Amino acid sequence: MEKFGHIDALVNNAQANASGVSLVEHTTEQFDLAMYSGLYAAFYYMKACYPYLKETKGSVINFASGAGLFGNKGQCSYAGAKEGIRGLTRVAATEWAADGINVNVVCPLAWTAQLEKFEKTYPEAFKANVHTPPMGHFGDNEKEIGRVVVQLTSLDFKYMTGETITLEGGLGMRP
Repeated sequence: MEKFGHIDALVNNAQANASGVSLVEHTTEQFDLAMYSGLYAAFYYMKACYPYLKETKGSVINFASGAGLFGNKGQCSYAGAKEGIRGLTRVAATEWAADGINVNVVCPLAWTAQLEKFEKTYPEAFKANVHTPPMGHFGDNEKEIGRVVVQLTSLDFKYMTGETITLEGGLGMRP
């Protein structure tokens, strides 16, 4: 606020977790890590930014995941946090629509350092959950994910709120 004077958009993207650990083997500490770094972080940032977003009729983009949409093996806390974020998003979309704030979810699949670490640390869980999308490649963070996020915060998408957009190269298709 000091530097720019306003907030036009909030993007909640960060998330820590203990992927590759089965639900039965998950510890409370591992579960809390995902909840606090994902769901609670989104909750706190949304509350803090609300008054500023109300002034600008801004946008919120929360990141969720196919891990939650499809119940990926070995990702109970991550999936739980991400599905919690989707629920939080829908509530905010309903409550904040009258204030001109649109709130949506993006579920991306992009090759990242974290995904590479997941592959090396938990090869069995990676093999069970991560597949090359029908488009033949993982998304590019800047060109195929970032550009969509920027568009979703533009005036062209102000009427869209409470929606989940899958950017998974075709893996996110559901009936």
